[in-house]
Amino acid sequence: MDPRIQYALTADGASIAFWSLGSGPPVIQMPTMPFTHIQLEWQDPDFNAWYSGLLQQFRLIRYDTRGCGLSSAEGQTHTLETMVEDLRAVADRAGVERFGLIAPVQAGPAAIAFAARNPERVSRLVLWMAVQRGTDMRTPRFEALRQLSATDWGLFCEAAAHAIVAGWDNAASAHRIARIMRESSSAAIHEAILHDYLEADIAECLPLVRCPVMVAHRMEGNAPPPATARRLAASIRDASLMPFPGTSLFFLTQGPAEIVRAFCEFLEIEELPARHPVPSSGFCTLLYTDIEGHTAIIRTLGDERGRIVLREHERITRQALAAHGGIEVLSTGDGFLARFATAQSALECAVDLQRELADASADLPVELRVRVGINAGEPIAEGDELFGAVVVNTERIAAMADGGEVLVANVVRELAAGKGFAFADRGEAAMPGSDEPVRVWELRWAVSAT
Repeated sequence: MDPRIQYALTADGASIAFWSLGSGPPVIQMPTMPFTHIQLEWQDPDFNAWYSGLLQQFRLIRYDTRGCGLSSAEGQTHTLETMVEDLRAVADRAGVERFGLIAPVQAGPAAIAFAARNPERVSRLVLWMAVQRGTDMRTPRFEALRQLSATDWGLFCEAAAHAIVAGWDNAASAHRIARIMRESSSAAIHEAILHDYLEADIAECLPLVRCPVMVAHRMEGNAPPPATARRLAASIRDASLMPFPGTSLFFLTQGPAEIVRAFCEFLEIEELPARHPVPSSGFCTLLYTDIEGHTAIIRTLGDERGRIVLREHERITRQALAAHGGIEVLSTGDGFLARFATAQSALECAVDLQRELADASADLPVELRVRVGINAGEPIAEGDELFGAVVVNTERIAAMADGGEVLVANVVRELAAGKGFAFADRGEAAMPGSDEPVRVWELRWAVSAT
């Protein structure tokens, strides 16, 4: 039985066809653009065997890019941004917040851009025969096939299916794949997608990819050359090169069982820690963060690139909270309020947070500097929110800090006495609604032990 075809609507009005099958951690396999037809692929034995291998372990989501397969074709443009938008729309419509991602060939640049802009959404990324620059795909055979596609679409599909997919000794598979290629797209759409792909260079996105990445590549072929895979793996922080034998541009032939096993092993997804409910009462330590120059960052970089920086702040902060038992109470867009059981855990979180932000800034278009304030007391809890003087004072202490600093109330310093933290006296400060000033200390996080 064919899978149920659903549709996701993009922000610019394209209808993207997709199916979602199986159970387990979600994985989205992007289309091999422009050759994608999710209904015909399911009916093909080679594709079906591939999908069945993934479905043994994952909930699998497959979609057709705009203008191809069952997705809307009229008046569509094909750019890196529209490909990123297609992926976002499908993920949102399928209801998956965080997922593994498989990106074959031309899908690679869009997958890298999406992962860089949405680090909280992509748990692991598989890049199959991908390149940093579209021009890395230019070989004499590539150019010859491109010229053929413009003059004889049917002959091109047969030649490409034999030459770069199934091989000349696998005629049955090649003929089936050629049919899918013909039905998936047209010469005009093929050229439009290729034109943008060859112009792509996602070098600036590579340092922003935070998830583990498998750069999977057949090392015996030359389209794209193996050197491009090595360069790609070297340019992503947590990437590894996984070599495979053969020359096929796709993973349907020449050892697909071995390839799908490797993908499944790599895509063992670690979900984000669940957010804990805020305790209703009791003494606790509060930590408040605020990005210095948030408005200036957005003004300088623009909304899109500015959001990349903000998402990196969110990722690093939530990772630090999870590592030290912090409970996220509030996210303001440019800061967080979090609750800790002990002053020591809040201070350790602040130290790790500032260190991670300092390291990450080297790879960001602007320096990411965050003010941190820490206070302790008994807040008033209403539902999942906290109120009261201790909350207001925590925000006030954070506002007194410069970017990259951690300021703490005297009560926090006293609670952490003997724990290996170094402090510098910053004097007394008036607090809203209080007649008594609070002595504030700077946590010397660069020299504090954690």
